[in-house]
Amino acid sequence: MMPVLRIMAVMAFAVFAVFPCLAAEGDDSKKEFEVRDLFVELQSPALEILKKTTRLDMLDYWDADSVYKATNAMEGLSWLESVTPGYLKVRVTPVSTLELKVLPVKKGKVVMSVYTVGGESQAEDSQIDFYDENGSHLDTGKYFSAPDLSRFFDIPKGSLTSMKEIREMIPFPTVAYGASADSDSLSARLTVGEYMDVDNYNIIKLFLKPEISLEWKGKYK
Repeated sequence: MMPVLRIMAVMAFAVFAVFPCLAAEGDDSKKEFEVRDLFVELQSPALEILKKTTRLDMLDYWDADSVYKATNAMEGLSWLESVTPGYLKVRVTPVSTLELKVLPVKKGKVVMSVYTVGGESQAEDSQIDFYDENGSHLDTGKYFSAPDLSRFFDIPKGSLTSMKEIREMIPFPTVAYGASADSDSLSARLTVGEYMDVDNYNIIKLFLKPEISLEWKGKYK
């Protein structure tokens, strides 16, 4: 019996010696989350016109240093404008873009989407949403609060124009937001000039900032 026990002991030692190595190899080979993965799988109204296979083709061409202008479901063209591990921007239609940006939170990461629509005859306006790494929609209010209108203006003391008057001129503000590939800041630009009365716009643009920047501290506000 002793040789048998000895053989069993050797086999047990070999198993314990091998499995930690396999586990370690598994940890090392675990793929880090990249926003491109979510781009392929994301179920968003902004991406409904792009099939999953089309999105994969767009990424394959991008990896080959080529921009693929893919035909979307509206018979128009869509193409990627920027792709990094933490940021992606796609031109969905000639008048719309979608940006995906990975942002750190206390436990893991979230992905912000910025869907912007607008053109020559329409003021640019953005919708912001948040998702987890699996593409589940999160409560946007937990991560984003729209800046007050007053933050877009710099009115010096003694001015004949007040913030109250500006608010009355802009009952429905439109804002174009922009994520960044290089930082976690979010730019915001008031775009009311496309539809405002010309005389009123000539007044407010005297005090209007070109854009403002929102800093990420677990939430934009």
